[in-house]
Amino acid sequence: MPTARLRMISRNVCVTFFLAISAAAAPAAPPPAEAFAAFPETSDLALSPNGNLLAWADRSGAEPMAVVFDVAAAQTRRKIAVGKEYKLRGLNWSDDETLLIDLSQTDKDETAGGKSYEIWRTLAIDMATGKGHVLLVTSGADLLAWHTGRPKKVVMSSFAWTENAEHSEMDTRLAGHREDSGWVAGLFEVDTDSGRGVRIEQGTNFTVGWIVDRTGHCLARSEWNPKRPEYRVLAKDGAGWREIYSRKDRGDFELDGPTADGTGIIAVGPNADGRRVVWTLPLDGSGLKVLYADATADVEYVEFDRFDGTPVGVMLGGQEQAYHFFDKKAQSRFESLARAFKDRRIEDYGRSEDGKRVIARVESPSHPAIYYLVDYNKHTADIVGDEYPALADTALGEVSAITYKARDGTTIPAFLTLPPGVAGKSLPLVVMPHGGPESNDVLKFDWWVQFLATHGYAVLQPQFRGSTGYGDAFRRAGYHQWGMLMQDDVTDGVKAMIEQGIADAKRVCIVGWSYGGYAALAGAAFTPDLYKCAVSIAGVSDLPAMLGWETGYKGKESDSNAYWKESIGTINDKSVIDHSPARAAARVRVPVLLIHGVDDTTVPISQSEAMARELGKLKKPVTFIKLPGVDHQILLDASRLQVLKEIEKFLAANL
Repeated sequence: MPTARLRMISRNVCVTFFLAISAAAAPAAPPPAEAFAAFPETSDLALSPNGNLLAWADRSGAEPMAVVFDVAAAQTRRKIAVGKEYKLRGLNWSDDETLLIDLSQTDKDETAGGKSYEIWRTLAIDMATGKGHVLLVTSGADLLAWHTGRPKKVVMSSFAWTENAEHSEMDTRLAGHREDSGWVAGLFEVDTDSGRGVRIEQGTNFTVGWIVDRTGHCLARSEWNPKRPEYRVLAKDGAGWREIYSRKDRGDFELDGPTADGTGIIAVGPNADGRRVVWTLPLDGSGLKVLYADATADVEYVEFDRFDGTPVGVMLGGQEQAYHFFDKKAQSRFESLARAFKDRRIEDYGRSEDGKRVIARVESPSHPAIYYLVDYNKHTADIVGDEYPALADTALGEVSAITYKARDGTTIPAFLTLPPGVAGKSLPLVVMPHGGPESNDVLKFDWWVQFLATHGYAVLQPQFRGSTGYGDAFRRAGYHQWGMLMQDDVTDGVKAMIEQGIADAKRVCIVGWSYGGYAALAGAAFTPDLYKCAVSIAGVSDLPAMLGWETGYKGKESDSNAYWKESIGTINDKSVIDHSPARAAARVRVPVLLIHGVDDTTVPISQSEAMARELGKLKKPVTFIKLPGVDHQILLDASRLQVLKEIEKFLAANL
C-alpha cells in the first residue's frame, strides 16, 4: 500500500512519511514527567459507517472531550465536552449521524454507609443538532448491538430498569441474595433520539450475560447460580428458552458472540490441556466443539466485525502476541498495513462499512502510537494524530522479551527495558509486577516504563505465575499463592538480573500498581534484603481485610467475592494472614511510598491507610500520598503527573 502522501487531518498540516527509522542520539536530559503523564491527545478512535466522520477522545484539557472530524470537509464538525466529573471511557457510532459516548462517574450511596460506586452511562449525540440523551437511565446498562439496521435503535442489557428509573431508590445492583434481591436482568431496544428503552427479553436474578446477533436479536443468555452451584446457557426457542449447556462451576468460560452463520455461539475457555481455545456452542444443543486452538499460546480474545457481527479472528497471548484470522478480507487488510508499517505493532482499529477506509493504530515498545486513516481507493494513509506528540522525536528505552528460570526450574517470561543509549551493565533496576494478578504485560509502548527508562533505570516486568496468556495451568498456579510462589517468581527475576550483571544489587526498587502494589509491599516485607525501596500504588496490604471488604461491598453471593476466595483463600487461612504485608510491617527495613486514589472502588484506600498506620507505629520510613477524586485507574492526568513526580523524587533519593 503506497504511503507517500500523508495529511495530518486533525491539524490540517501536510507531511511526508518515511518508514525508515533513523538512529536517534540519546538526549542530554530525559523528557519531563509531563511528556509521559499527559493523557494521549488522540485515542479511542471511531469511524462512522460511511467512513466520513472520525471521532476521537481528547483528554489533554481541563475536561475530557469527544472530537468529531469531517473527512470530506477536512474540518472539525463538533467538540463535545462531557464534564469534569465524568471519565470518557469509549466511543462508537450507531449510524452516520449518532455518536455513542461511554462515560463513568464515581458516586457515593449515602444510604449504604457512604460506599462509592462507579456509575456507567452511554450518551447518544445527534451530530445534526448536537443534542444528547442518556441511553437507559440506569447503571450497568451494557451496549450489545449498536448498528442494528433499524433507524435510531440499539440493543442494551440492564438490571431492573423501569421507565422512571431516575426516581428509583438506587440505580445500581446492590449486594445481597440474588434470588430475593428484586434485580432482574432484561434486554432492551433503546431509541437513541430519546434514550428510552422497551424491554424485549426477560431474564432472571441469575442472568449474567446475553448473546445477540448483529441486529440485536437475542440468541441466548447465560446464568450462574452460586448456591447450587450451576452455570447454564439457554438458547432462545420461540417464546421460551431451551438449555444447551451446563456445568457445576462458573470456570474460566466466556461467551463472546454468534458464529458466522448464526447457528451457534463463540466461546473462549480452557481445553483439557489448560490452554485457552475458541469453542463453538451450537444452538441445537449438540455440544461444544473446538473452532481454533494454538499449540503454544492462549487465545486472549475474539474480535467480531462491528457490522455483520461475524468473528474476524483472535488475538493470541504470550510474549509475541499475534493475530489469527478467520476472515480473509480482514487478513488482507491487516497484511497490507503490516507491509506498509514494518517493525511496528499494527491494530486495525475500525473500518467503514464498505471496507474502503480503515483506522490503523501503529506503534512499537519504543515508539508511541500514531493513528492513521487509510483510504484504499486513494492509496493514502493520513495521520489523524499522535498519542504522545511530545515524545515524537525522543530516544526511548529498548524493550526485549526475555526469560529466566524460577527456583523450581519453571521458565518465566519477562520484558526488560534498558535506558536509551546505555549499556546494560550494573544499572539501577526497577522491577514492576503487573496488576491483576490475572493479567499480563505486552510488547507495546508503556508510558510508565519508558518514563523510568529515560531516567536511567532498567525496568523488569516479570510475567509471574498467575499471569494470563501462558496457559490455564500457568494462570491457576498463582491461586492461593499471594506472597508465595507468585512473589518467588518476582524475586527470582531480580536475582537473575543481578547474576547477569544487568542490575546493581545495591540499587533495586520494586514498584507496582494494584496487585503489583501488593507485590511491592510483599517484597519489602518478605524479602527485605533484596530491595532498597518499595512503591505501592493502589495496592492491597491486608488480605483478610480485603476479603472482608469485598464480601461487604459486593455481597456474599457475588461473582467477585467467589473469585477472590478461590484466588486468594479465606479470611481465616493462616497463609492469607501470614502473607499480609500490613501484618508483617515489622519486617520492612526500606523506605516505602504509598499512593492511593480516595475514590478507589476496586481496592479501598483503607488498604494503604492500614499499611501507613502500621509502618508509622514502628517508626518506619513511609510516605503516603492520597489522591482526591481519583479512582483505581488513576485516570486524571493531573494525578498521573503527581504519581510520576513522586516516584521520580522517591527513586532519586533511594537508588
